[in-house]
Amino acid sequence: MIVAGILAGWATQFVEQQRSELALCSRAGILIQRAYFGNGNLTLHIFNTGDVDLSGFSARLTYTSNTTGQRYTIPQRLGGLNVSSQNIQTYIIPANNTLYEFVLQSLQCKGAQDIIYKYDIEGL
Repeated sequence: MIVAGILAGWATQFVEQQRSELALCSRAGILIQRAYFGNGNLTLHIFNTGDVDLSGFSARLTYTSNTTGQRYTIPQRLGGLNVSSQNIQTYIIPANNTLYEFVLQSLQCKGAQDIIYKYDIEGL
């Protein structure tokens, strides 16, 4: 009985936390408004299209090998990137000119993400 009571309390708290996160993240969104490559860096202008301030992002940079033509992906966390609701933030990340695809995703709200391809990046 004691174990059941503890589990019931934990389950209730867990469900409430999940509902709260779902409600928060349903109002989150990001858009890579502009991207350009130069001097070994990818410069991004990231627009928070949602009603939620977002902090903590991950990125996936996919490159094309010069020798084999095959693609390989490098995941990384973007430290210090915070984008307030309805604001634009500029972020610079090291990259090279074989970049094929860039994916940006909020760690806080996984559904808040955007993708750009080399054709959308000025300078590539």
